[in-house]
Order: sequence, then C-alpha cells, then structure tokens
Amino acid sequence: MSLTGNNNGRMLTAIPDLIYPAIQWGESDYARLQARIDLYDDFLMLAKYRQGEVTEQFLVDPAELAAVLAGINLHSGLLPQGCLFWSKLRGYDRLAVYLPPRVWPVTIRDEGQAWRVPLPGLLFTGHEYDYSVWAVKDYPADENTPLYLAPCPNVHPEGVCRGSAPFPQAGPATIGHAVDIFFSSKFNRDLSNQKSKKYPNCVLDQWRALHQAGTDTYPLDDLVETNLTLRRLINVQ
Repeated sequence: MSLTGNNNGRMLTAIPDLIYPAIQWGESDYARLQARIDLYDDFLMLAKYRQGEVTEQFLVDPAELAAVLAGINLHSGLLPQGCLFWSKLRGYDRLAVYLPPRVWPVTIRDEGQAWRVPLPGLLFTGHEYDYSVWAVKDYPADENTPLYLAPCPNVHPEGVCRGSAPFPQAGPATIGHAVDIFFSSKFNRDLSNQKSKKYPNCVLDQWRALHQAGTDTYPLDDLVETNLTLRRLINVQ
C-alpha cells in the first residue's frame, strides 16, 4: 500500500515504492499495487487498483482506518449515568454528561456561609484535563438542542477556569469526580458577567437573589443564548 498526502499541492510519499536501484523488476515479480490512500485537508480517499488502473474510489472514515491499522477494538467501558456521548479525540477520552436541574450547595469567596443555588440542566464535558459547562432548557433529545451559557462564574466559552483545583483526567470513571470538584470549589466574581439577563454585570447577584428567596428552580428565561447546538459540541475536532 502506498500512503501519500497532499501538502500545498505536493504529493508526499510516506512509504517508498519497492524498487531497488540497478535491478530490473517487473511488477508481477515483487508486488502489485492493490490500493492507495490519499490524505487531503478534510478527508481521506481510498483508490483500488487492478493492473495499474483505478477501479474504485471512495471516502474513508479516519476512525475506522485507525482501528483497522491498529488491529484494536474500541469500547468505552461502563459509561456514567446521564452520559450523552463518548469519543476518542487525539487518543484521549472525550465525553459529556447531563446534570438534571437541581439545587447545588456552593461556597463563594468572601461569603460567610454556603449558598443554596438552583441551576438549570447542565452539560458537563471533559477531554484530558479540560472541562466545559453549558446550560440547556430540556433534556437533550437530539443534536439540534440549543446550548446556553452556563449561569456560573469562573467559566468561559472555551472551558472551566481550573485554577488550582485538582481536576482528574477526563474519562467515564472520573467525570463524576470532576463535577464534584467543580461545584465544591470556591467561586468568585471572575468571568461572571454576561451570564444572566437580569444581572448582566455579575451572575453571582442572581445566585444571591435565588438563595435568599429559597427558590428551587432557575428561571429559564434568564439564560443567555449562544449560536451553538449540541451537534457542535459533539463534533469538536
């Protein structure tokens, strides 16, 4: 098999042809080209050959190719409750769990006591040591489910600000522990703006109001929209 790639219009040969200098070979004497995979910017193309001529061409799934070449079977193991998806990205587990709406006990820096704060349904994703949190109004039924900014401080669109918190490497067996670490950390006013329609300057003001009111549900009309859906979250490359 000859493995080639396209680099700014130049074809690169990863595996040289089986030709030895100063010796005359016919193709039938040593090998016949049966297939070739071409690597383009956005896809892989497999071409089948017969007597030097292309007989078939079709796209190849990179994940399937990697599994065939490695000779391994991929499986996730036992997935945690509420797991929405699992994948391998750059060799590491990537997964997301759904956290139903509930009241969370949280601690705030410079506050004398813990607060009792209701939050909407959340999507908590992890890959390697990086995590992100998004809000949803309902349990995600399909990939078109819209995502909202999580009404939490210390979170930006690219992920959770970990600080010195000892987050584990993400995986089916550890993501629940990562959720616990996130909510048991002390929150502050960092990255707290534009997370609440009613309190755009600091979502902690919304947290304080909900805590003082003793309510058990987060007002869904207060969530801040994004232009993202669950499909975008699943298909991160």
